[in-house]
Amino acid sequence: MDHLSIDKDFPEDNLLEQELEQDIIKTYKSLITSRYFTKSQIEQIVIQTQKSMETDHFLMQAEKMLIYIKGVFSLANSFQTYEEYDRRFSHYFTSLMSDILLLLKEDTEDLQEVDKVIQRILFYFVYDAELSKSPWPYLVQNLADLVPPRQLEAIESFLQETLHEAECARSTLVAYSYILLLVGKESKSLSLLRKEQHLSQQEVTPHFTCLKKRERFKTIQLWFNQLFPNRGDRGYGSLQGIADEMNASLHKSANEMSTVWRRWLLSPSFTRFQSLFVHVPEEDQETLLYELLAELKKSLHQTETTLTYLRILREYKMFNEAASYFLIFEHDPLRLHQEKKDLLKDIELSYPQLAKPIHHQFIVRLVEKKSRVHYEAAVSSIKLLQKIYERLEENEQFYHYIAKMRKQYRTYRAFVEELKKIE
Repeated sequence: MDHLSIDKDFPEDNLLEQELEQDIIKTYKSLITSRYFTKSQIEQIVIQTQKSMETDHFLMQAEKMLIYIKGVFSLANSFQTYEEYDRRFSHYFTSLMSDILLLLKEDTEDLQEVDKVIQRILFYFVYDAELSKSPWPYLVQNLADLVPPRQLEAIESFLQETLHEAECARSTLVAYSYILLLVGKESKSLSLLRKEQHLSQQEVTPHFTCLKKRERFKTIQLWFNQLFPNRGDRGYGSLQGIADEMNASLHKSANEMSTVWRRWLLSPSFTRFQSLFVHVPEEDQETLLYELLAELKKSLHQTETTLTYLRILREYKMFNEAASYFLIFEHDPLRLHQEKKDLLKDIELSYPQLAKPIHHQFIVRLVEKKSRVHYEAAVSSIKLLQKIYERLEENEQFYHYIAKMRKQYRTYRAFVEELKKIE
């Protein structure tokens, strides 16, 4: 294990490989010496690798990281240690590849050097294409989301010429199929995926996400039918959100759409609401909106349900409903979520008459807490209320209100002291 043999097929010279050879061997030994490694210990090896090239230009750092990955991976295969230390190697490779992707995002005018890094990635990807534990599919798939369309087409063309599909490992084919999809070759991409048995939802999540962004819902339907037949009744796991949006977009039967919304109500979110609601026919939107709000209102003890409910009220400017929510459900004005503060601000600006009773009630609830911090908060609410009264040209009514508060809470000395701050 004192000599590292990196393959000589890469078109560039091998000076870098030779320069880094002993450091790579040392890194490999570090990864396999201990019987037990914590995540932080593996991360320390990653940091050591990063520090060894800190002074280099960022593209040179990317080149060196690629050589480290290739070298360690080659040694793990040669000495048949990959299976035993899979978690360590995977963590090490993924950390370095994340750094490489960040480095390739850097602005640079040296396009030739960028191409050189990409060429090396593709060379390694093709060279190790038949290895099931190859780290390169992860890097290539994420690289595909970074490069411009023209460069992506060049990558696809290169892979078409050099990959022998029949000999490729599953992860290699999945990554290649993603590139085919990105360049518009949907049928070829699907054809490759169909060759693999029992694909998981996680493996093809990038594919379905890409199709969703392009609003290719009929294609998504075809892919679900081809890749996950007979799964409709059981659901599509992590891809269920995309399946629901597909059904909404294709205006499926009322029964199917009812199932989509029932599933949404189990774990409501405003983002998913938007993605589904946009596909509802305009003439049906108002009825559905009130039905959903009524169902959400039954579960306002759940934080996420409440926030989704309020986001919908705010989005559709349903301020009467929002005002009722504050009056009935909000008992601690000092612990308002930012979403609630934003909605209350909208009510104050658009419908100040609705905001008045909310603040009146908040002030009473604060004062009744009988602590200095609550008195101060109550006075802050009173000052805000004063501005609302001024906007409505009801100054006289406001000062009658202040006089009433002083009389009603005359035994609350600390609060009366705070009230003196009201001009």
